[in-house]
Parts: sequence; C-alpha cells; structure tokens
Amino acid sequence: MKLLILSDANSIHTQKWLSSLVKRGFNLHLFSLFKPSSQNAKLYNDLGIIVHTIDLKHKIRNLRNPNISKILYITSLHKLKNIVKTFSPQIIHAHYASSYGILAYLIHFKPTILSVWGTDIYDFPKRNFINKWILKKVVKSADCICSTSEAMRKIIISDYARNDCYLIPFGVDINKFRPKTIKKNTFTVGTIKTIESHNGIDTIIDAAKILVNDMNLLDIQFLIVGKGELLEKMKEKCRKYNLEKNIKFTGYIPHDKIVSYFQKLSVFIAVSTRESFGVSILEAASCEIPAITSNVGGLPEVNKHLKTGYIIEANNGEMLSEKIIKLYKNDKLRKEMGKKARRMVIEKFDWNQNLEKMITIYKKYNK
Repeated sequence: MKLLILSDANSIHTQKWLSSLVKRGFNLHLFSLFKPSSQNAKLYNDLGIIVHTIDLKHKIRNLRNPNISKILYITSLHKLKNIVKTFSPQIIHAHYASSYGILAYLIHFKPTILSVWGTDIYDFPKRNFINKWILKKVVKSADCICSTSEAMRKIIISDYARNDCYLIPFGVDINKFRPKTIKKNTFTVGTIKTIESHNGIDTIIDAAKILVNDMNLLDIQFLIVGKGELLEKMKEKCRKYNLEKNIKFTGYIPHDKIVSYFQKLSVFIAVSTRESFGVSILEAASCEIPAITSNVGGLPEVNKHLKTGYIIEANNGEMLSEKIIKLYKNDKLRKEMGKKARRMVIEKFDWNQNLEKMITIYKKYNK
C-alpha cells in the first residue's frame, strides 16, 4: 500500500510509525515542513523512505506555540500537490491537525486520515475563533480521525461531532523497555521531559528541597533528563537551594539510548500543567517503575491512582514530596505498583497491538 505521511521528520513518534510500517511492507513517502537532522535523514534513507521537505524551521519564530509566522506553512502547498500527483498515494495520513491537517484539508485528497496529537486540539482552537473555525473544517473534512488519548477523543466527539474517532495511542515496545534490578540502597526519583515551564521541573526541585534540606533525606537522588529553554534557570534554582549533590541534569539523551536512564529510576515524575497523553510515563511503566503524575489531559489514562502510582495536583511540591516519601519508605508497595504498571502497558499499550489497529484502519479506508 502506498502511503503519504504528513508529519515532522524529526519527531520520534513519526520515526517509530514509519519504521514499523516499512517493515510491514508499506511503500512510504514522508512530507515534513522541517528538514530532518543528518542522523534522522540517514535513518529514513536506510529504511528506503523518501522524505520531502521545504525546511521552514528558521523562518518560524516559535515552533511550539501558535504565531503568525506559521502562515508560511501554506507556501508548501504547491510542492505537496506535486508530490501527490507524482507519487499517487492510496491514502494520505496527516499527523497534527493544526499544521499538516490544514495542508491535507487544502489539497482535498480522498481518503485522508487525520491523527490529533495534543496542543493542536488543546491550545490551537483556544487562541481565537478563527482557529476554532479552521480546526472544525479540518476535522470535519477528514475521512477518518485518530486520537492518541481518550481525553482528546472525547473532545473530538463533543466539540467536533465526530463519533467515529479511533483511539490509537503512542504505544511502547515492551521488549525494549524492560525492568532491570537497581542497586540496593539506591533511591532515584526522575523525569525525562523537555525543560520547559509546562513540564513542572521547578515543582520537582521544590519537592527535592523539602526532602533533602528540610527532612535531611540525603540518600534520595534526583535525575532530570532532557534539554529546554529553562535548563539553566533550573540549574540555578538547584544551586540556590544547595541541591547540586542530589540533583543531576543529563541534558538531551537520544531516544535509542534512553532505556538505561529509565532503568536507573525508582519513581518516575510527570507533574506537567498540560499533557495530551504521556508516552514517557508508559515507557517508565514498561520498566516496572511507578509514577507520580498530575491530574491533567491524558495522564490519568497512563497512570492509575493507587494502582500504578499516584495522581496529584500540579504545581504542588509539598504534595509531590509526600508521595515520594510513601514510596521511599515502602519498597514493597513501590514494587507492586511497578508490576501493575508494566501489566497495564502489556494489556493496553503494547506498540505492536497499536500498530495492528492502525494497519486495520488503513485497510478499511483503502477502497
């Protein structure tokens, strides 16, 4: 089957989907608004995937937030139409409604599958009524809608009157993300997130201050994996609280090397103020690591309160510290939650099962 995928070439989720689909015999072309890095370009080349791009990265002011410079996406329409004409795909699958979804809508190709990811549904339509109007057009025009989380699927049903929205989560390779016994007398609390305001890194540092400075629990270590615009500010906050010995910042770690960092952890933290789904929580769960997460977006879908971890309110360092202490003092409970977490991933979020669901949808719409 010939598929034209519209998605960011540098997204790990894009890479996972395309790598798996190629291995299942799909003939794929990828259209990306941004040029793949040299490493990612090699990956696609090795897989035999042709990548088309107009490389707009340096022309967009802020890639993460809606802004007027993103109107430049429209300049790719002519090239996209030519790709469709020459490749003649059987299906177009657009990932992310407020960018690639709009482009797919404007070229009027049938059948088009649209996958919503998060901020395209949570943030984009809230900016103004024009964005909301555009998104309604995009969602209505797609032949099929897929959502990565149940929370977003409910929004698609209630706000956009699409009852035929399929739930296709970003699954986890359970054979890759496996539990590993950590050293005795080692208790490491950590997160693997971009260091940005909505990911609650400052709340983790607040909790560390309570545990290390106020309660003198010096054997609790914190591991913060990732890069972002607030990295230096968070490091400065650690210095202010004299937490340099207890909090380690690793910077960016490539996804193909990330498993060992999950396996170092005793507890995973994701106290974001917004989150569409939470793949990192599932990756931790697959390694039998319980989680403490905030009660936002799709997080309650991937972390079950009192079963696979704890759910708390965002921006509450004191509450976070209380839950960390519970798992620190009760090793049996921590391990039981971890085993339940992996069982949940195997039953609901196994990557191969989610891949099969997507392939079934492709076959259904390839008429």
